[in-house]
Amino acid sequence: MLNAFRNFTKSRYGLIIVFIFLGLLAIAFAASDVTGMRQSITGSSGALATVAGEKVTEQQVRDRLERYVRNAQAQGQKITMAQLLAQGGFEAALNDAVNTAAIEAFANQNGMAVGKKLIDTDIANNPQFAGMDGKFSQQTFEQLLAQNQLTPAVFREGMTTQRYAAWLVGPVALRAPAPAGVVTPYVATLLERRTGIVGFVQSLAMDPGPAPDANTLAGYYAQNRSRYQVPERRIVRYALAQPDALKAQATPTEAEIAAAYKKDAAKYAASEKRGVELVQAISQSVAAKVAAAAKGGDLTAAAKAAGLEARTIDASDKATLAKQVSAPFADAAFTAPATAMRGPVQLGGAWFVYRVSKVEKIAARTLDQVRAELTEEVTKRKLAALLADSRQAIEDAVGDGATFDEAVAKAKLTAVRSPALIANGTDPDNAAYQPDATVTAVMKAGFGFEQAGDEPQVIPVGQDGSFALVSLEKIVPAAPRPLAQITDKVKADYMLDQALAKARTAATAMLPKLQKGVPMAQALAEAGATKGAPPKPFDFKRSELRGKENFIQMAFDMPAKTARLVEAPNRAGYYVVYVDTIQPGNLAGDPQGPQMLQSITQALGQVGAQEYERQFAASLVSALKVRRNEAAIARLRADLQRTGASGQ
Repeated sequence: MLNAFRNFTKSRYGLIIVFIFLGLLAIAFAASDVTGMRQSITGSSGALATVAGEKVTEQQVRDRLERYVRNAQAQGQKITMAQLLAQGGFEAALNDAVNTAAIEAFANQNGMAVGKKLIDTDIANNPQFAGMDGKFSQQTFEQLLAQNQLTPAVFREGMTTQRYAAWLVGPVALRAPAPAGVVTPYVATLLERRTGIVGFVQSLAMDPGPAPDANTLAGYYAQNRSRYQVPERRIVRYALAQPDALKAQATPTEAEIAAAYKKDAAKYAASEKRGVELVQAISQSVAAKVAAAAKGGDLTAAAKAAGLEARTIDASDKATLAKQVSAPFADAAFTAPATAMRGPVQLGGAWFVYRVSKVEKIAARTLDQVRAELTEEVTKRKLAALLADSRQAIEDAVGDGATFDEAVAKAKLTAVRSPALIANGTDPDNAAYQPDATVTAVMKAGFGFEQAGDEPQVIPVGQDGSFALVSLEKIVPAAPRPLAQITDKVKADYMLDQALAKARTAATAMLPKLQKGVPMAQALAEAGATKGAPPKPFDFKRSELRGKENFIQMAFDMPAKTARLVEAPNRAGYYVVYVDTIQPGNLAGDPQGPQMLQSITQALGQVGAQEYERQFAASLVSALKVRRNEAAIARLRADLQRTGASGQ
């Protein structure tokens, strides 16, 4: 589940700043990422710790966790916040935030500083920000930052922290290769080759004997009751409140439509859209160079000559342009004359050369022209308000002691009773029953009650504002199905177990024969196991075991010229494994030897470097004044475990 996380921590500075650099892992340097670290520090959440006076906030930890889950899911990793927390994600994120603050504090205390030009150079030389021509693309840079919810200022701050980490950790993690005395035996073990053969004694090939009588069957059932266990089921009553039932009450009046038109007068007033062509540069000198080259009117060519890329933005209103570029740029573009080249000019901390390429005048719209649009908007608002009022009224009634039936009657809803369902909403007695999303949500709530008769709960059941009042009516405890209901099933299981036992006896009898040199096919025939697949030879290296069957993996724990058996899944029978030869790994003679030796040497060297990094980070934390707020940490951990994290 967390292979991506574990692989990520193998990056050069991953162990120390693994969560700092999550949002742009593949963007920044393919080994580290920069996130909104400072953005969190100034937030309103409480301090979990202080490092040399610098706060480590709960929002920083939440951001790290949420960003990791979001990016892991975007890369196809099937991981949830709950799974990350269960595998130590909270502690890793908290420790990372503390280590990050320690790195910054130590760097600042020792006079380290990162210049703006150095960060500019790092950005300009980063291949992840290159355009189609292989040169730095401002548009690519902005798009990648926007996709990861980062501003240029926050990105630069993260790059500064990355520089500190590289300077401080680089000399510590020397990356010395692992000693040959350690690597060579390990690689030789991976190159070890084993050959042998596998036979299969199939349960269905065995005579199970006579059918059980009533007493035998009853005894077998009693010994295997857990096989026939039905999970706890619950019967839930619920009543739905949905927008469709309130549509008649939500029809807007003429006065409401007129009021909505007046409220959004600016939206329907005459307006203007502008299209622009622009180049954003990282410095005034670069912008001036572009402006000089663009005097002939070709901004695209001028940008390309400077190693940049011109952006063309179609006709947009001022607010949209502000989102796509910046508010200061939008202000300037909507006051600039059309077609004239402007710049270099600094707007909002960035340098621009731009030209207004298009101006569209949009006429005002009358009330009659937008009546249908306003009717829909007002209806939606009224429906939302009616649903909210209805929900509040039901919650108030329940809070005042109303029963489920009383609250349903007062709200004029219709009560529904579910079948006896398990927690996921399915019915063990009816395989054809398929719960919809509403039933699934209702049953999830139903299994949250401690006992029948507990106070009803109101839960959301749809994106449209629908909700349900839920009450637990009955708990059906987990219990095995009565033998009378499943006699045929129990009888079939009994016969299969009898056949499996005989298959084991036959397979066990084969072992000494195989170890005396009897061929597998002959041993199977003598055991009466002639049905099923024929014996199958195997020839594998230890390095090839991943994904192989359990009987092949077992072969690598056996001496040569020995045989063992292992049960097949689903009581299908027994695999009988005979190991014929064991060939020790030969680094010199194996074609994979040199490559594997190199990769293992690097990997083990990396482990050593990581340990140096870990120890250095621990020494920084111990050298600085670090105070942990254990109460706040415990509260956040509990909150995350309960909710999964805000916004998830």
